[in-house]
Amino acid sequence: MDGMVGGGLDVEHVTAPDERADGAWGADAGRPRRAASEALGDRIAEQAYHLDAAMHRLLTDLRAFDAANHWADAGARSCASWLSWRVGWDPGTAREHLRVARALGELPRIDAALREGRLSYSKVRALTRVATPAIEMALLEDAHCTTAAQLEIICRALRSVQRQEALSVDDVRARRVVTRHERDDGMVVIEAVLPADEATVVFAAIEHEAVRMNGDHASCDRARDVSAGVETASRLDRADGLLAMCHAVLRGGVPDRSPVEVVLTISREALATAGATAAAIPAIGCLADGTGVSAETARRLACDCGVVHLEETADGQPLSVGRRTRSIPTAIARALARRDTTCRFPGCTNRRFLDGHHVTHWIHGGTTSLDNLCRLCPSHHVHERGVTVEMRDGEPTFFHRGRQLYPEPPRVVSTPLGWPSIRAANADVDLDATTGQCSWDGRPIAYGLVVDSLAHLARV
Repeated sequence: MDGMVGGGLDVEHVTAPDERADGAWGADAGRPRRAASEALGDRIAEQAYHLDAAMHRLLTDLRAFDAANHWADAGARSCASWLSWRVGWDPGTAREHLRVARALGELPRIDAALREGRLSYSKVRALTRVATPAIEMALLEDAHCTTAAQLEIICRALRSVQRQEALSVDDVRARRVVTRHERDDGMVVIEAVLPADEATVVFAAIEHEAVRMNGDHASCDRARDVSAGVETASRLDRADGLLAMCHAVLRGGVPDRSPVEVVLTISREALATAGATAAAIPAIGCLADGTGVSAETARRLACDCGVVHLEETADGQPLSVGRRTRSIPTAIARALARRDTTCRFPGCTNRRFLDGHHVTHWIHGGTTSLDNLCRLCPSHHVHERGVTVEMRDGEPTFFHRGRQLYPEPPRVVSTPLGWPSIRAANADVDLDATTGQCSWDGRPIAYGLVVDSLAHLARV
């Protein structure tokens, strides 16, 4: 069977042409394809390095734009929000580019390597998570000798070492976090990351409340010492225990009470005061703790709230108290929430803690109807911010000092910002297909030794 494969076919008959014994014809036939492959690969590599050098200029401009707070001039909540609207990046991408841009301002060697196209943005992104002036040069050498994936492993391991060495009481408290995210099945996961002793307290309280709701006043330890089948049922009851704790905190002993309540007392005349007059009266409303607030703050709070009308005598004695009503009735609030699922401020996608806003305030005669209402997040509820809103063709339009905010940006990139401009701007940088080439020799990397060396340098 020597020299034969599947069904008696002679090996020579399936050998590639360029592997024949004579070899000359096959080598000539394969040469054009290899040349085309190498040329195309070199062009891809060179263009990638040009883009990395261009990315350096983008990050430099972004750092200057952020430092000058130019994004706030357009009414954005943050530079990341501005980038999300203006450039089309998702918020996570925008925040990551900002982080890298800020870090490069403190890392001149890594910054220069990106500017010259010797480091890819992926490698720079990994380096800026752990780099300090003390280990910048060593990290740069590692970056040139590893792939981006290998460099990520080194940086993650070094970051873990740095965190473990730096743990203190304050650091432990800073690591405590409670998060929420929705699952695909419609359920919501609320996750708490706590030190072990605090987690024990929270879990014991949940179990105590779960047992109390079940009518079992025995020790909560019983719930932890039951068989596997009963433990499953107990686990289901803990959700009720957690909810009961939250309701107890927010509502106290009044089940129909609003979960969060801020009480503000203000006269109707003061609430209707024009902006110019209000400027001469710095505090005309009073919160329950005695804090004074301005007319605009009061109008913001009154946009979507419960209202109780109280008549008083000249010396402050109450004459009558009306029933509590909503400034936006429940039915209209439901319709408004269905129409405005996010904050209506241009460029904002916030879905949480949205308030109803009267375009023309009800205290000034504005109707409480959908064509005079929109929902805004706390950051963009326009009172006190010098921003005005008008309804145009049924859509809220925002103005700041007479200038419309967030006009639709141009989506067509002008020619000077295209590829010819990128190459021209990179003309002073010596870029070719080998500029950022990785020098890894293919042998396994001793990650432990690399990270240990970097950690030692960081301590020096």
